[in-house]
Amino acid sequence: MTAPAIILSHPQIGENIGAAARAMKNFGLSDLRLVNPRAGWPNPKAEAMAVGAADVLETARRFGDLKAALGDLHLVYATSARERGVTKLVLTPAEAALRLHDAAAQGEKTGILFGNERAGLDNDEISLADAVITIPTAGFASINLGQAVLLTGYEWFRLGDDTPPARIEHPPFQRRPTREELFQLFEHLERELLASGFLFPPDKQPPMIRAIRATLHRARLTYQEVQTIRGMIVALTRGKHRVTKT
Repeated sequence: MTAPAIILSHPQIGENIGAAARAMKNFGLSDLRLVNPRAGWPNPKAEAMAVGAADVLETARRFGDLKAALGDLHLVYATSARERGVTKLVLTPAEAALRLHDAAAQGEKTGILFGNERAGLDNDEISLADAVITIPTAGFASINLGQAVLLTGYEWFRLGDDTPPARIEHPPFQRRPTREELFQLFEHLERELLASGFLFPPDKQPPMIRAIRATLHRARLTYQEVQTIRGMIVALTRGKHRVTKT
């Protein structure tokens, strides 16, 4: 599936082009098109800002006018935060991403158009697009060019991303404990709790033990954490005294 092209119309600041390229790299976009960048091209400030996205800048294409930059695309959405007095379908970034995915799945080439930092897109530029993307905000609608590319790029990317909504990561060198090692922790802790009188009265012992085990299971301990807890139990029950230098 071909990702959308990112078209920057008359960008004024090299750093913003670099930030846009970096955002594109984050979310799997690579087709950067520049329409008459004011600071010239190539631009060393853009390269310094891109950080890791040099390949996006190296393959970026410069165009003399917007129509040429959009010429090979089948579907184009323009980004704008303001009312333009023109009847146009207005989409959120999430809805735009859905429609862009649908179009790409049918083999269409798509693009997202961004205006310059000072005034955004004018009515003539917007008239060349199929619809408008407006990013919802709390009230202050002005968003930096690089940030706007990042937000729209993220919505595109997440539709094809299979990252689970929640997960626990352990460093590779911290393996999970075996069942036997976990059972040894249970037995160690329960033995000392019984000796201390914590597991009282006797008829409450089974449900208390089950609750303690459930708590340890939810913690998803690493092997090292199991060993640390066992060392803590030893220190609490037998005492561990160190000489402190003064």
